Amino acid sequence: MAYLPGLSMRRIAGLYPGKAKTDAKDAAVIADAARTMPHTLRPLQLTDEITAELTVPAGFDQDLAAEATRTSNRIRGLLAQFHPSLERVLGP
Repeated sequence: MAYLPGLSMRRIAGLYPGKAKTDAKDAAVIADAARTMPHTLRPLQLTDEITAELTVPAGFDQDLAAEATRTSNRIRGLLAQFHPSLERVLGP
């Protein structure tokens, strides 16, 4: 794994057309820098601490997705309970 420092990325991004900072442009800059200028990348050693820190946001996203699904199913159930014909309209 490797890391492209922010300052290096901004300098490289300045060489590309367009002034807007977008995720797509950033991804293209990082990919192009990795391909054409590998010396700009810094090696990244994964330790147990870094792995644990990266696991927390991923777990949080999974929790949010599960909660959104639970809420959606609860609302659907309540609507169907009050007006059973809505279940046919909403589908399974």
